[in-house]
Amino acid sequence: MRLSDGSSCIVPAEVVAGEALSTGAVLDDDRLQSLRSRSEFVLARSRALALISRSAQTRRGLAQKLEARGFGAEAVKAAIDRMAELGYLDDRAFALDWARVRIASRAEGWKAVYRGLLGRGVPRSIAGETATEVCSDEAELEMARRVAGNLPR
Repeated sequence: MRLSDGSSCIVPAEVVAGEALSTGAVLDDDRLQSLRSRSEFVLARSRALALISRSAQTRRGLAQKLEARGFGAEAVKAAIDRMAELGYLDDRAFALDWARVRIASRAEGWKAVYRGLLGRGVPRSIAGETATEVCSDEAELEMARRVAGNLPR
């Protein structure tokens, strides 16, 4: 949207439609600030969805990516809350999927899985529970057998 003072801002169509804006509409400072704020929320939500559609995310990881793209704290929180509400963002499911793939492809134990999860933004409690689950005694014994089977004789 181009303003009469020569400045411009991006206002998504759903915000324009909700405000019933038209060419030549007069916007006071409060209404303009409201438009900018609502636009930031919509754009942050859209960006969050785009990021999630490319690969699974954690709450913290997604927040960092949105903040790096210049979104404010309130817009980031709202976008993350909405993605979680829709079921698109689940730290526990992310952790389990990531850890299972990691264990299947690498000979790693509890500590490596735990650190890997922390590095991807998984909360400590979930990382610990997940590492314990995927690195059970049976799983570690199977991994040791797999590694031993690959050693030269």
